[in-house]
Amino acid sequence: MSGQNAPESVHWHSEILNAAGRGTLVIGDLERWAAEGRRMADAGDVDFAQIDALDADLLKRVNPDIVLSALVADTFDAVDVALKLITCSYRGKYRAITDQEVDAPLITREIKSLSDELDFGLLVLRAPPPAANDG
Repeated sequence: MSGQNAPESVHWHSEILNAAGRGTLVIGDLERWAAEGRRMADAGDVDFAQIDALDADLLKRVNPDIVLSALVADTFDAVDVALKLITCSYRGKYRAITDQEVDAPLITREIKSLSDELDFGLLVLRAPPPAANDG
């Protein structure tokens, strides 16, 4: 499951960097990423999986401290991931990532309403503003 393909440049949010422990599980559309030529960096403590592979066996084997996914992907969204994690009694952190303007409090309330046990948060990543002389 450890990945082979990822974007050339990855800037890890401090919450992800500070996730002491076992590692990170990234849920994504691996087939699409590969078709787009994305390379998943072999980061050692980062494992990648399709949403269909997310089950109790995978969580037991990987034993992640944090699970990451897109807020909305082609074939799933954060609610789908959260429900699978809840079903598997996952107790670590789950963070959904987006680069869009969203109503973060509303989304967080919706996911947390599924279970008080799930440590959910939203990471809104924005591209840095263009440099003054890029234009």
